[in-house]
Amino acid sequence: MITTVDENLTKTLGRHQLFFGGRYRHERLGILPDRTADQFDFSNTTTAEYDPTSGKNFTALPNTGYVDADFYLGSPYYYDIRLNAPYEHWRNQEFDLYFQDDYHVNNKLTVNLGLRWEAHPVATEQYNLINGFDVKTGAVVLGEPASFYIQKGFTTQAIINNLENIGVKFETAQQAGLPPHLVYGNNAIFDPRIGFAYAPFGSGRGTVFRAGYGRYSYPIPLRNFYASAKANEPFAGQYFTRFDSASYTPDGLPNYFLRAPQTLVAGQNTTNVIDTSSTNAIVAGSPTEFYLNPHYPPNLVQELNATVEQPMKPNSVLRVSYVFDHATNLDQEYEYNNAMSTYVYETTYGVTPPNSLAQQPYSPVYSGGGLVSDDRNGFSNYNALQANYQRLYKNGYAYQLSYVFARAWRVGGNAFRDGTIYPAADYAPGTLSYNDYDSLNRMENYGIDSAIPEHHIAFNGLIDLPIGRGKRYLGNVNRFINELVGGYQIAFDGNVTTQYFQPSSSNWGGFNPMGTGSINPIKVYKKKYKVADCSSSTTSATCLPGYLWYNGFISPLLISGSNPCGSPNVISGIPASYLPLETPINMNPGTITCSGTTAKPSNSQYLSNNVQVKLNNGSVATVGYSPGPAGVNPYSHTFLRGPWDWNSDISLFKVFPITESTSFRINVDAFNAFNVQGDVNPGSNGIQHFQSSYNTPRQIQISARLTF
Repeated sequence: MITTVDENLTKTLGRHQLFFGGRYRHERLGILPDRTADQFDFSNTTTAEYDPTSGKNFTALPNTGYVDADFYLGSPYYYDIRLNAPYEHWRNQEFDLYFQDDYHVNNKLTVNLGLRWEAHPVATEQYNLINGFDVKTGAVVLGEPASFYIQKGFTTQAIINNLENIGVKFETAQQAGLPPHLVYGNNAIFDPRIGFAYAPFGSGRGTVFRAGYGRYSYPIPLRNFYASAKANEPFAGQYFTRFDSASYTPDGLPNYFLRAPQTLVAGQNTTNVIDTSSTNAIVAGSPTEFYLNPHYPPNLVQELNATVEQPMKPNSVLRVSYVFDHATNLDQEYEYNNAMSTYVYETTYGVTPPNSLAQQPYSPVYSGGGLVSDDRNGFSNYNALQANYQRLYKNGYAYQLSYVFARAWRVGGNAFRDGTIYPAADYAPGTLSYNDYDSLNRMENYGIDSAIPEHHIAFNGLIDLPIGRGKRYLGNVNRFINELVGGYQIAFDGNVTTQYFQPSSSNWGGFNPMGTGSINPIKVYKKKYKVADCSSSTTSATCLPGYLWYNGFISPLLISGSNPCGSPNVISGIPASYLPLETPINMNPGTITCSGTTAKPSNSQYLSNNVQVKLNNGSVATVGYSPGPAGVNPYSHTFLRGPWDWNSDISLFKVFPITESTSFRINVDAFNAFNVQGDVNPGSNGIQHFQSSYNTPRQIQISARLTF
């Protein structure tokens, strides 16, 4: 339930027009978090045969065992029981006051001065069902003692014991030095506004210059609060029994049912297959903690704009504007326990990781993505030059045309979908020249916002059809015929936009310790080279036409003329000057033998990004080159311009008046009226195909509306 009370007042004193008022907003929300049922599932391990050559890995012989057979025998490979998060009762408030003075200095100049105050107390849950985390002590922070939540039925003593047994620690808000609800409120937000309008030739007579600056704050959505607690321990928990994992089997070895008699039959003797009262049913690496940074301010946007407005004939106006926006406090997720890659672990410590938990840089208690702080350190910058020409309705038509040239850059602002921050520990030694949070964040995430096109042309308009009484065609028809054919109008709109896309940056040739492979300048060909892609075809009739838009990586064995075995499954039309922007590290195929038209390189590492790492004991490990989770590849922040696309919608409509207060309207609406397919961006190999469309197909709908 949302309750909003607004009061807005106006007072005129001479040349001053004063605006002042306030708002109180109160929100109550009951949340039933996601519910997941207890589960079990089947594999083929019970009915498969053990492969004696697999040693202590205990894997099955190929082509043995069958999932449906395990199901028939009632032999799941895992069971789980869950404690779902409790029902939550949230409350959120907002207090606002504002004052603005529009001062009419003279008939040429008006100055606007204003200030807005906002207070956003922290959102609260009735029973303080929210988690925090103390990074210094590694403890989960609870708003109330654990005994309080056990008494209310929001968790169990067994879950607390299990978590403590694997190293989870608990603190109260007071012990962590945090406020009772774990997050600080924001009660002193001041947003100034200033602007002016100047008409050098007097008001209402022509050119007007306008400019302004303002800061705007946006309340924190309530979902940010309840989303942070709905899957966290100890309010949600999961108990496993797995017979494929060494962490759960009776003898500590994997795939237990592959080598032991089946003693459990689902539904017959599995009532207590999971002992939820035990103190070792939750293992290290399974808990998750997603929490809000205690300093969690609202989004802030500062906007600066300047406009020149010029009336023109006939009945039209031209506006040219510059707009700059700078937003701060955008959402980001800091995964400071994200697992480092095997390459980083081996080059850092000189040994192979004994298990996945060893690769957690902060704590092995939590999984790689299971310890996350929701921060507000993101920011964005937007620069735009805008031009708008508007022709007002006269003589049966009106239209508007606008053009925007924009450059938008950002870090974060899209929660978990992008802008994630990873710790410096996730990078190989010597990869970073800094490890401070802000520099790391910028290196990993700052880049073009590809959702905002660089060029955008928009148009819309309204046209009276020249048919009917008093019009150019059928101007002398009678009233009945005029009602049938006259008075129709056409409305239309459309957009013309450009696209951005990122070239593939998954290869590491020329940027690795082995010094193999290559990096080359980007070449954008657009539609210069037409290609026929037969790489996945069985006959030439199913080859895919396209264009080599840019020099993405294509395997030499897939380029026509480079395959030594004469394979028909190649791409023709690739120019002789083609050099891929990045190649894999291993580009030496060794000796190529032909099996029919299939080429078989003798080098098993051909086209891979594997490198050799010398370990402390003198041995050499082959591992995929991965020096960091984000931002390290030289093309990781590169964006290229894709094809232009356009679309237009058209509507034919008429309103039939029935009485003074009653009317009947009919519409024929065509979306993507010209059925323009539109070009999509090229794929990672640089080739633009035509199997999918940028626009949806044309859709036509007919509707009628009675208004009374």
